[in-house]
Amino acid sequence: MQYGNEPIDASLAIRENLLKWRPRVPALAFTAKTAASAKRWQQRARARFLECLGDMPERTALRPKVLERERMDGYERTTLLLRTAPHIKALCWLCVPDELSAGRSSPAMIAVPGHGMGAKDLLAMDADGRPRSEGEGYQKDYALQVVRLGYPVLVIEPLGFGERRDPAMMANKTGESGCHAAFSIALMLGTSLAALRVNDIRRGLDYLETVRRVDADRVGLMGISGGGQMTLWTTAVETRLKLAVISGYLNRFADSVMGMNHCICNFIPGVAKQFDMTDLAAMIAPRPVLIESGTRDPIFPSKATRAAVRKVREQYGVFKAADRVEADIFEGDHQWSGRRLDAFLAKWL
Repeated sequence: MQYGNEPIDASLAIRENLLKWRPRVPALAFTAKTAASAKRWQQRARARFLECLGDMPERTALRPKVLERERMDGYERTTLLLRTAPHIKALCWLCVPDELSAGRSSPAMIAVPGHGMGAKDLLAMDADGRPRSEGEGYQKDYALQVVRLGYPVLVIEPLGFGERRDPAMMANKTGESGCHAAFSIALMLGTSLAALRVNDIRRGLDYLETVRRVDADRVGLMGISGGGQMTLWTTAVETRLKLAVISGYLNRFADSVMGMNHCICNFIPGVAKQFDMTDLAAMIAPRPVLIESGTRDPIFPSKATRAAVRKVREQYGVFKAADRVEADIFEGDHQWSGRRLDAFLAKWL
């Protein structure tokens, strides 16, 4: 026998064997055949998904605090803090196009980033906050793409990303990731990092309801990768959101986050026992969704994404809303596309 290079027996491997525990059909998989039964399923499913997420924080006064207000090229950018939970503040940027008149309200978007430098990567800033050219990196500043289309956007820095990390992490004095630290502590307290991030987005929506130039009844959510996760998960439980743009995430649990190395922030207890990703998307129906995926995405494989899109269209068909599932399967890897964003928002937001 030789030790060290691979398990001495296949039964000792991790993923191959634990994934066999996964039920062939999740306990709360979407199986409805009529719109009425589908709506009843959504109520049960949302309640169970919230149980999987863990305790939601106590609701608190937002107490917005403006840190900076700047005139940018074609828009105004306000940096602010929102008190989203006891002892938790979210860092946000509200960007409002100059073309919006003071007396007119507009549909708006909330944008959350994927892993990387954090929310600054959606706003044409480098890691130190200095301006850089728009459209760089895998996220391509999609918050500013929305602004250039004429919509206000609220960008939320997720807990554990960018500026919402401990000082030692930001100074590169520790190898610990912000996601790992936040996940571990949240788990010990009976909740999850995902629940805290979902709560931040819901409170961001609360804040937009107070912004005069925003039509609070027409707000959507968008994100790539970890931001795509939060877009899918939040829109599933927050019915005030009118649409979702899910980039570089919608797939199947077994083929993506459970099938290969992914950040710990993708996980909550028991969710794959109850649902697959497509079932979370069914909770959004009949609200419109735009799904983006690169054909060479190594961490959310295109084959599984295509199958997931077909499944979601079938589920939306029960609501007579299959046309509200739009997809952009583009040539590329794990990156933002944005090719269909303008037409999608113009049609549905």
